[in-house]
Amino acid sequence: MTTTTNPDAIVNEIQIMAQPEQVFQALIEPSKVVQWWGQVGTYRCTKFQADLRAGGKWSSSGIGPDGGPFEVYGEYLEVDAPRLLVYTWIASWTGDAKTVVRCELIAKENGTLLRIRHSGLSAYPELAQKYQGWPRLLEWLRDYLETGATVDTREKARLT
Repeated sequence: MTTTTNPDAIVNEIQIMAQPEQVFQALIEPSKVVQWWGQVGTYRCTKFQADLRAGGKWSSSGIGPDGGPFEVYGEYLEVDAPRLLVYTWIASWTGDAKTVVRCELIAKENGTLLRIRHSGLSAYPELAQKYQGWPRLLEWLRDYLETGATVDTREKARLT
């Protein structure tokens, strides 16, 4: 995994041993998202909805690290399955700050290179630190696709 930052964006890349179609589906399919997005002590997505088309809305909600609710939502700007997904991002913990997430899925001989670029941060410089969780989220996604690890199995492993 690599992470680069500049005043406007955080870029994370991760190699996943799964085909781009599988990675793309894990990013947008509600039944899959709630299986991999979260861990005890951090946050857990319990509901995900997606109207997968340019102009379509998406939303996720769940339980935050403090035990309270969280919500993240936005609108799809570009959808080119299974290569590209671009959407706005508005999180309940950041007020009305609207940023943009660009997911590029690049087929490789041994799977998929997933590049996430979270931009628009220069308009909200205080938020850059709040978006340092992408590496953890991408590791959850990779573990789900490569080993079948879910929020529940991570939770059980952590507690034993």
